[in-house]
Amino acid sequence: MKFSDLESWLVDELHQKPFRAKQLFTWLHHRRVTSFREMTDLSLRFRSILESSAVITHPEQADSTASEDGTVKFLLDLPSGPAETVLIPEPPRFTVCLSTQYGCRMGCRFCMTGMAGFHGNMTTDEIISQLYTVAANSKNRISNVVLMGMGEPMDNWNAVRNALEIISDDRGICIGQRKITVSTVGIPGGIRKLVDMEKQYGLAVSLHSAVPETREMLIPSAKAISLSQLKQDMLKYTGTTGRRVTLEYCLIEGANDSLKEAAALADYSKGLPCKINLLVYNAVPDLEWHQPSEQTTQKFIDYLYPRCQAVTLRRSRGGEVAGACGQLGASVLKK
Repeated sequence: MKFSDLESWLVDELHQKPFRAKQLFTWLHHRRVTSFREMTDLSLRFRSILESSAVITHPEQADSTASEDGTVKFLLDLPSGPAETVLIPEPPRFTVCLSTQYGCRMGCRFCMTGMAGFHGNMTTDEIISQLYTVAANSKNRISNVVLMGMGEPMDNWNAVRNALEIISDDRGICIGQRKITVSTVGIPGGIRKLVDMEKQYGLAVSLHSAVPETREMLIPSAKAISLSQLKQDMLKYTGTTGRRVTLEYCLIEGANDSLKEAAALADYSKGLPCKINLLVYNAVPDLEWHQPSEQTTQKFIDYLYPRCQAVTLRRSRGGEVAGACGQLGASVLKK
C-alpha cells in the first residue's frame, strides 16, 4: 500500500489513529523489517492486530549469480512464482533492474521473456520486494531503479504506479523520482498514464526500429500503436516533464542494423528531445538472431551522430549469467 492507502486502511478498517501510518510505513519501507514482531515501538496489542490482518511479502532468495563485470542476477521465490532481477554496479551508481510481470504479452521476437509468453502480473509488493531483497544483499546503497526486467510495465500499470510512489516516498527507501526509469515498448495510452502522474520519473522507449514494417516484425504488439502516435506520446512526456526520453535500440544483424534503418531513426528523432541508447543484441537460447559486427555497429553510430542530439553505445552487462537485456526468464519461465 502506498502511504495514503495505508493510512486509510489503518483508520477505516483497523480503527487506529492516523499517526500510526507513518510508524508502520517507516518500519516497512525505511527500516524494511520482515515481520510485525520487529516493530518494537508499537504496542503488543497493535502488533497482534497487524499480524492477524496483513502479511509482509518477503521473498526467499533462491539463488544469485555474479558475472565477471560485477553484475548480479537474483532468482527470487515470490508469492506468485519465481522471478529474476538484476543488480548493476557502476560506482558510484548501483542500479536495480526490476521485473513487473511473470513473462510478457508483447512477444518481442528477440527477447527471452517475450518469447516465453505471459504468465501473470506481479502485485505491487512483489515488485518492491525485489528491490528490498537486492538492497539487503548489497554492501552499497541502491541509487537507481529501472523497470526493465521481465514484463511490460505499462501493461501492469496499477501495480507499477503504486510501486513508483512507494519507492520514491521520502518516508521509505527514498530513491528520487529522477533516479527511477520506466521502460516500455509503447502501448496505447501507456505513456499518457505516466505523464498524468505529474512526476519526474524517467521514460525509456524500446524502439528498435523507426521503420514500421521492421518494428512490427520485431515487436508484434507494435501494430497496436503507430510510430507517429508513439512520438506524440513521447512529446507529451517531454513537454510535461522537461526531461528527455531515452530511445532504446537493440542492434540485430540483418534486421535493423542497416544505414537505411539508421536514416529512419535519425529522421524519427528530429524534434523529439531524446537520447539514443544503442545496445548490441544479447544472445538468447533457441533464437537465431546475432550481433552485428563491430564495423557495422560503428557505421550505424557514425551515421547517427551528429545527426542526432545524443547517441551512446551501452555496454552489455551480465550476459554470461543470462542477466542482460532480453535474457531474463530463461531459468524460470516455461514456453
